[in-house]
Amino acid sequence: MFERPDWTLFRSLGTLGQKAGVPLRRLAALVVKELADNALDAGANARVERDGDWIYVEDDGPGLPADPVTIARLFSIQRPLTSSKMVRVPSRGALGNGLRVVSGAVLASSGDLFIETGGQRFDVRPLDDGTSQVKQTPAPARRTGTRIGIRLGAGVPVADDALSWSEIAIAFADLGKTYKGKTSPWWYDAESFFEMCKAAGARPLADLCEVFRDVTHAAAAGLVGSMQSDDVTRDQAQKLLTLLRERSAAPKPAALGKIGELADMSYAHASGEINVGASLPARLPYSIDAFVEIKEEGEDDNVIVLVNRTPITGDVNVIRQKAHQIGVIGCGLRHIFEVGRKPVRIVINVTTPYMPITTDGKEPDLQRYLGPLSTVIEKAAKKAKRKESGSVVRVSQKDVILSNMKDAIAKASGNAKFRYSLRQLFYAVRPYLLEQLGKEPDYNYFAQIVTDIEAELGADLPGLYRDARGVIYHPHTGQEIPLGTLNVEKYERPEWTFNKILYSEKEGFFGILKDTGWPERNDCALLTSKGFASRAARDVLDLIGQTQEEIYFFCIHDADASGTLIYQALTEATRARGARKVHVINLGLDPWEALDMDLQVETFREMGGKRDRQLPVAEYVPERWKEWLQTQRVELNAMTSPEFVRWLDKKFEEHADKVVPPQQVLREELDGQTRLQLERLLAAEILAAGGFDQRVEAAMAAAREKTKALDLDQIVRHGLDKTPEHRWDRPLGSTAADIAAGVLNS
Repeated sequence: MFERPDWTLFRSLGTLGQKAGVPLRRLAALVVKELADNALDAGANARVERDGDWIYVEDDGPGLPADPVTIARLFSIQRPLTSSKMVRVPSRGALGNGLRVVSGAVLASSGDLFIETGGQRFDVRPLDDGTSQVKQTPAPARRTGTRIGIRLGAGVPVADDALSWSEIAIAFADLGKTYKGKTSPWWYDAESFFEMCKAAGARPLADLCEVFRDVTHAAAAGLVGSMQSDDVTRDQAQKLLTLLRERSAAPKPAALGKIGELADMSYAHASGEINVGASLPARLPYSIDAFVEIKEEGEDDNVIVLVNRTPITGDVNVIRQKAHQIGVIGCGLRHIFEVGRKPVRIVINVTTPYMPITTDGKEPDLQRYLGPLSTVIEKAAKKAKRKESGSVVRVSQKDVILSNMKDAIAKASGNAKFRYSLRQLFYAVRPYLLEQLGKEPDYNYFAQIVTDIEAELGADLPGLYRDARGVIYHPHTGQEIPLGTLNVEKYERPEWTFNKILYSEKEGFFGILKDTGWPERNDCALLTSKGFASRAARDVLDLIGQTQEEIYFFCIHDADASGTLIYQALTEATRARGARKVHVINLGLDPWEALDMDLQVETFREMGGKRDRQLPVAEYVPERWKEWLQTQRVELNAMTSPEFVRWLDKKFEEHADKVVPPQQVLREELDGQTRLQLERLLAAEILAAGGFDQRVEAAMAAAREKTKALDLDQIVRHGLDKTPEHRWDRPLGSTAADIAAGVLNS
């Protein structure tokens, strides 16, 4: 029997293609692409150049560690696949298998390789034992970045288009918006998360947890203690992944960004999610850009596919079918697309934190995206046909809004001097819409476009505020705060007053709860936003979650389709906000418990008509009840007031803990209250001993003599003319201060 370590497949040209996923004729192109991808993923500007037998890849990034030991390890075919590849983010490469392919190509072809970084030059010579020898010398002066030179030996053909993959990756790198955040626990199924833990090795599991969105070191330590990553069992990994998901909402597909329009090609875009994995399936968002241009008659159709802005290495072949169709074969596809009669060039980019593959050679499984691919390819092809034929392309309401938004904001805000409302912004855009479309615009559609813009910005439009759409009630203080943008911006959570918030879509229930002292008994604030989880309500939750005090958020809602979506909206990140920083708990009312309670059921429509559409229902609802909610509902108002309070009390039994601050806070509060009592008692004693009341009356008599001759009406009017925003008593206050000082100083 013979044994052969896996790494040895990288040192021979006969087997290197198996690990690289490309035939020998495309190996040079792959080597250059891997180097360029690594540079681009480091946030650098990159360029590639060919000079005779040498190919150079340069960037202006942070550079590689400038020591020979690290360089030898990175460019060694024997080193294991690095675990950074297992952190799912929408990136091109992460110093994983790619550098082993580069080193293997140099070794197998007897080529040459050098790296210039940090002011040093490292000539690398890969060896047959899997290691690499490195010779270090001073490099030509370079302020930042890295320059890699590679010359492949005679065994590896270097075609004329060897730089084409890397040039495409560089061209698409800076277009549009890209994802800048951390990885999300929703992007892993239980199995991939378990393998990630094992691959992390003997390191604290808390350190690994910190790579995820919304997980601090303290929170991670609280979840896993001192456990090591490679000690985790499958069951423990699944439970931990569930806990991490509870702390972080799944990022919306819009967060991945998109490339957007190109001047010389017609464009279409689609986004969504796919589920991958059997146990705790991963929710993988995707963003697909498609570009189409019409080619000259007699030319061939062709399709270029990119994943995360870099070309795939798998073969995608195009065959013209009927006169107006092409068949696309490869990477899981054997499908026909409608593109018109003339030849087309199609460029597709799929952005996703993890792309399922069909082979060891990294061929993406594009069949999973067949639906949205068909939509964007055919939509972009129709645009290209209209453009090529000279047809007038109808301007959309969205196009007009986007092209005039900057001017509209300037108009609504008085060139950034004033805040402005969403309705004012609409009226600032409206003249453009009327002029270019010739019809009355839709305000609700306009509001949705603004939400889309803010989702890409990751923040509100500058200066925009939204009207109040609800209220938050603080227990113990009785304070009620309207939920509008301006109020939310000034909101401050009272310290150690409540550790729970109850959200209800029914504002009327709050009167019942306040009358019975329920918020005070449970140290629970009450929050409503008039029928839906509005933006301001979610903003309040963001602010509360940023404090050090832990907070639990409870949601009650009708047992109907829209009620389940209210809960889902409050658990997820809003389109222009990060994830919630609080623990969100659904109390119901859910349909199954409503039936158990024998509450009145309403039937509001019958399904079956051609025009019936499926009502959206939250993902947590089982399939059986999703169907039930299409035609039936139960309102919270089906409960009487006593039934409602009993139902809510029962729901809160396991969450009835009162707010009790830490010992230090208790000590400071006791000291403060004791001081106030002492000050009150001592002040009364000292004032009485000094004849305080008698002295005040004597001084007041003198003051009245001074005020007899004053024209108070003139004093007040003069003060208000000077400062119009003051109330009438402010000028009198200033006069009183002058009189008192004069009496005491005389």
